[in-house]
Amino acid sequence: MKEQFQHKLTTSFALWFDNFLLTKGEAYTNTTGKFFYYDDPRLDSTYKAYGSPYKQWVTDSSIAGATIPSGVYFGSNFSGRANGIVLDFDNGRALVSGSQTDADITGEFAVKDFSIYLTNDTEDDLIIENKYVVNSRLPSADWNYIEPYDDVVPAAFLSIAQGENKPFAFGGMIDTEIQAKAVILADNPYQLDGALSIFMDSLNEAITPIPMSGYPITELGDLKGDSYSYTTAKQPYTGEDIFYVDKVKTSKLSDRTKNVLANELYVGFIDFDIQKARMRFS
Repeated sequence: MKEQFQHKLTTSFALWFDNFLLTKGEAYTNTTGKFFYYDDPRLDSTYKAYGSPYKQWVTDSSIAGATIPSGVYFGSNFSGRANGIVLDFDNGRALVSGSQTDADITGEFAVKDFSIYLTNDTEDDLIIENKYVVNSRLPSADWNYIEPYDDVVPAAFLSIAQGENKPFAFGGMIDTEIQAKAVILADNPYQLDGALSIFMDSLNEAITPIPMSGYPITELGDLKGDSYSYTTAKQPYTGEDIFYVDKVKTSKLSDRTKNVLANELYVGFIDFDIQKARMRFS
């Protein structure tokens, strides 16, 4: 199946949300960390996995001040992609080709305050049924790698809830109204209030329509090119009709309701009404 309207919307919304949170909230922490070897049976035998204590890492070089890694250090020697290193930004690790090494592996990177996930889970499943690893940004005495693939919190879980087409203009143009949602799971009230406040002020923001081919991450979690900038990535599509944030509503789960949660988390919700005037199937 070729790419459809909702595919482009989902990609565009996720990339915009990530950039908006990082830009407006400076929601990241630069850190230096050690990497730890572990066996990952999902990986091709070509690679050995070395995990950091944190995920997800910031990929977007348009975020002022954020350290975007391009490789890791083996002792005092730097190795990058040209040396066969794959950086898995989603899982916070380096994939090294060849045999296992005993050298100390370290790196510098910016860790997102909130990991970003696309989901089809219901709100009940996200906040009641699921149990998460809390990927605290505070230093710990017991440094180790964080497990790959599992979702970690603090996090924002994004979904497209529903949509409706309405007549807009002669000639068949329609006004598409979409309801997008974000479930915010934070580990303290300050963090939750900050995320809700940032997006409450996203009213009237324009979201550039970026196709799925513009998504910057490969199946191994690394960048498709040597670098990625949201500002640069959206430039080829700025002439297209934009998505428009028409309405934003934020809310929080009450402390009384929190008692039934499987996790000691602070939960908030962001409901976006997004509009786009368009020709169907164009």
